[in-house]
Amino acid sequence: MTIIHQIRKEFDEPFRDVVAGFAKMGYSQTAAASACDVARSTFQYHVQRFGLCKLFNRSNYIPACKSHPRKGNEGKRKQVYSDETLLSILRKYSINIGRDYFNFLQINPCASTYIKRFGSWKEAKKIAHKESDRKDTICQQVTKK
Repeated sequence: MTIIHQIRKEFDEPFRDVVAGFAKMGYSQTAAASACDVARSTFQYHVQRFGLCKLFNRSNYIPACKSHPRKGNEGKRKQVYSDETLLSILRKYSINIGRDYFNFLQINPCASTYIKRFGSWKEAKKIAHKESDRKDTICQQVTKK
């Protein structure tokens, strides 16, 4: 049974109508393929073959994976964690903690956030613990006076 027949049997409508329905609802081709349980490349091949590409609106669509925002002209995502918040979380752990173990502990935000923000995992730990040592020195100086 071909993909076209499979979709027609599942939705009780011709392939063209099924694809048009998903396009009108704002689905991307990837999301429509996922809803039809068809590989994206196969779905796109048939969409092109039937000349249905123009039905999909590129400016406003539902991404295939709703947990990740659409990439494009929307610009950078807003930073959820400030640098100070990230560093204070990292200070709670030993300077010797590796990023794999950090992720294994399921600490939010994960190590990749630190890498993106500070350039590397090693640099993030260095900055966090350097500031921690500086604060300890200031506290010791204040208590001596």
